[in-house]
This record gives sequence, structure tokens and C-alpha cells, in this order.
Amino acid sequence: MKKSNPRILIVDDNPKNIQLLAKILNDNNYDVEAAMSGDESLVWVQEEKFDLVLLDIMMPEMDGFEVCEKIKLEEKNKDLPVIFLTAKTDMESITKAFTIGGYDYLIKPFNTEELLARVKTHVSLKKSKENLKELNQLLEERVAERTLNLRTSNMELSSAKAELETLDTAKTEFLKIVSHEIRTPLNGIMGGVELLQLIELPAESVDYISMIKESVKRLSDFSLAALDISQLLVNGPKDLTIIKVNIKSVVNECVTAFDDVIKNKNFTIDIPESAQNVIIDGDLKLINKCFINILDNSMSLSPLNGKITIDIFEHEDNVHCVFKDEGPGFTPTVLRGLIRPFAIEYEHRDNCKGLGLALVKLIMEAHSGEVNLTNETNGGAVVELVFNKSL
Repeated sequence: MKKSNPRILIVDDNPKNIQLLAKILNDNNYDVEAAMSGDESLVWVQEEKFDLVLLDIMMPEMDGFEVCEKIKLEEKNKDLPVIFLTAKTDMESITKAFTIGGYDYLIKPFNTEELLARVKTHVSLKKSKENLKELNQLLEERVAERTLNLRTSNMELSSAKAELETLDTAKTEFLKIVSHEIRTPLNGIMGGVELLQLIELPAESVDYISMIKESVKRLSDFSLAALDISQLLVNGPKDLTIIKVNIKSVVNECVTAFDDVIKNKNFTIDIPESAQNVIIDGDLKLINKCFINILDNSMSLSPLNGKITIDIFEHEDNVHCVFKDEGPGFTPTVLRGLIRPFAIEYEHRDNCKGLGLALVKLIMEAHSGEVNLTNETNGGAVVELVFNKSL
């Protein structure tokens, strides 16, 4: 598409001046229109688009100052450059020319090179302004479009978040119901099993009863752990009941809960004398579950006559609680940190799928702490819990 030449309107009541200006401008690739009065010029700028106006000041009926003022009243002509042509050189006239919206002035008789230089400058400036205005408009449209897209995306995310929260709540409620419905009959079975253990039965029957009791316990533990994990996933630290917790005292209580296992397997529980009595801010119930899960794993996987060491110490602003056992250690999958609730890609060394580590991890995260899992070089698992002293 051929590029159009800039359009210039010459306003002068002298035909010779118009003829001279038109020739100079035409010869330099400008398209020219002419008006010999103020009224005629106003019709031109009303109906056509120009890039610049050359306006004589001294005209009958309506002088150049009045013409300029009326041109500038039109919104579309506010940025239209007006160069005054005048024989006046007094400061008052020049000041007035700029005050009413003129861009420049030329003193008659004018120099051709100066005329062309002034015209070129103001036409280029007008074009630059138009380009900038178009760019700004384009940017505003883009911003408006992006804003609309973001608003739509935010609404969709809010809707999705609300749906997820509803699903999480429903899942938690479902697990509560399932847990209750499972544990109620399990408690009945467990009660019956304990009564049977009080009766003298053949050795084979005693073994069967022990198997039933162990299976019932595992199923009950699983349902409770699943419920705890679900609640932590949904609520995180929001539901914590924070009190002052003595870590060493909780460890001792949890160890006492395993007295029968310790006696049957002849375990040694070593809590070094250097283990410190330290107080942290935490949820006693959850911290207790955390320690119980770790001890349960260690004791179920440790050999007869094994030793479990539990050390507690402060370092800077943190409290460390370290459990070491003499079992087979963690699998490579677990050591890589792939501990996800309800996932099946990790397992205990005895091939029993469990939720213990996932629950421990979630409890520590709810306390803004961390879990570090390693294996001893000579065998055995190490679980290090790192608590912040205060939440």
C-alpha cells in the first residue's frame, strides 16, 4: 500500500502567498489545501484531516488568533499543529500565538529552508504523538484483556478451591464415619478375643486368637491413622491445641506404652543421661502419636534383643529428638523423601503397607518442623525430628 503524503492546510487571504507556499510544499511531497478566510478554514478542518495548518494572522473579518482558538475547540484538533505566519515581531503577538494553542511561528518574508524545517519537525512530532497514542491504546486493550483473563482465572480458581474444600470436608467426614463404623465392631471383636485369652484353650487355638487380635489391632490403627492424616491434610496447623510440652516426658510415656513388647522381645531402650529436659510449644496429642508411630515401626522391625536409642538435645533455636534402632533400615524410596499419604510406592521392610511415616511427616509439618531419615552405616534406621521451640 502506497504511503500517503502529509496534508497541510494553508490559510491566507492573499492568493500570491498561498500560491508560493503551495508550490514549495508540493515540491517537497506535501499535499496542500487552501482557505482564503477563517470561516473557510474552519469548514476544511471540520470535514477533513490535516497534519498541520499554516495560518496567517492578519486577515479580515476573523484574524488568525480567533481561527486558531476555534480550531482548537474541536477535540480531534487539540493536537493539530498550527504555525502562524506573521509580519509582527512584537513579543505580545508572539506570546499570544503560543498561549492560544499555536505550535510555532514564521516571520514574513520567510526563508524556504526554515519553513520546510519547521513544517517537517511539527509533522513528525504529530505523527510520533499519534503513534504513541495508538501504542498506549493497544497496551490498554492488552491490559484490559489480561485483566479480564486473570479475573476469569481467579474466579475459576476460587470455584475450584471451594470445590476442593468441599471435597476435603466430605472426605474427612466420610473417614470419620468409616473409622467409627470400623472401630465399633472391631472393639467388639477385640473384647471377645480378650475374653477368649482368659480361657484355657489348645495351643493351636491360642495362636489363632493371637493372629486375630493382631489383625484387629492393625485394622484399628490403620483407620485412626487415615483419619488423622485426612484431618491434617485439610486443616494443617489450624486445629492444633498448643501447650507447653516436655519432650523427654512424652518420650518416657510412649516407651511405657510398649512395656509388653519390650519385655517379650527383650529390647533395650537407651535414653542417654545427656538427653535434655526441653520444653516446646506443641500439640501434646499429636506429638504423642508421632513418637508412638516411630517407636512402633522401630520395635516391629528390630531383631530380638535389639537396642533402640532415643536422644534429645537443643541446638540453636531448635529441639532435636533422634530415634535409632538396629533394624534393616529404610528403603531407598523412603530415603529419597517419597513419603505420601495413601500412596503405595513405599513400604516397610516387611512388605506391609503403612501410614506411619506419612503421619509423622504431616505432624512435624503442622509444627513447622522437619523429619530427617537416614540409615546407620552398620545397619539400623535413624529418625531425627527437628522442632521449633516456639510456634
